[in-house]
Amino acid sequence: MLPSGAASHLDPSRLPAPAWRWYSLCALESLMAELPAWIVPGDAATLVWYSGRGESAEGVPLYQVAGPALDAPPASPYFLLAPLERDDFASRLYRGLVDLPELRGFLDDCTLARGEMSESLDRVAVRAETAVLPVLDAWRVLPARPLLPYLDDIGAFLPGARPLFVTPEAYATARQEPEQFGTAWVCDECGEAEDAAAFLWTAHAGPIVRVCFLIQNDAGVWSCRLHPFEFLKEAA
Repeated sequence: MLPSGAASHLDPSRLPAPAWRWYSLCALESLMAELPAWIVPGDAATLVWYSGRGESAEGVPLYQVAGPALDAPPASPYFLLAPLERDDFASRLYRGLVDLPELRGFLDDCTLARGEMSESLDRVAVRAETAVLPVLDAWRVLPARPLLPYLDDIGAFLPGARPLFVTPEAYATARQEPEQFGTAWVCDECGEAEDAAAFLWTAHAGPIVRVCFLIQNDAGVWSCRLHPFEFLKEAA
C-alpha cells in the first residue's frame, strides 16, 4: 500500500536535474510499486550502530547494537541501522565535512527497518527492512509534504511539538542551492555538534524546497526523518 495518491503523482518535474538522472520514469514507477507500506514520509527513525547481524530460531533478523548509549528502547519502532565500521561518518559529520555524495554513500550502507529493541538495549529484532536510498529517491516525487514557514524570530521551523532550529545562514543556503546537505544548526550553549545539532539534505522542486532527509542529534542519539516537510524558496 502506497501513501494516498502516490502512484498517480509520479511527477519528474519535482526532481532536481541530478536526481532525474538517477532514475527514469519507468524506474521510478517500479520503485514506487515496491515501496514499504510499514513506514510513511516524516516518521522518525533512530540511528543504531550495529556490530553484527544474525537470526533468531524463528528466522527473525537480529542486529547486535554497538551504539548509541541509550537509557531505554526508542519510542519509535523505526530504525536506521548503520554498520559500526562506518562510524567515521559521525565524526566527519560533526566537523562539517560531509557533502551530499558522502551522505548518499553512507546511507547506501544502511538499512531502514521496523522492529523492537530489547529491554537490555543490546539487539534489535527486525520485522521488516529495506534499503534506504531507493525509498528516499522514490519519495521525492510524492505529492507535497507539509509546507512550513520559517520563523525568523526564533530561527526555526515547527514540524511538531518541538522547534527544528535552523540558522539564517543555513536557511539561506538551502534556498540558494538546488540541492545540498550540510549543518543546519549547532546548539549555542553546548557549542559542539556532537552534543546537539541538526543536519539537512534539501532539494529544489519548482518554487519549493523539499527537506529530503533530516538528522537531529541529541548527545549522539540521531533521530532521522525522510521527507518530513517543505518550505518556500522565496520567503513569504
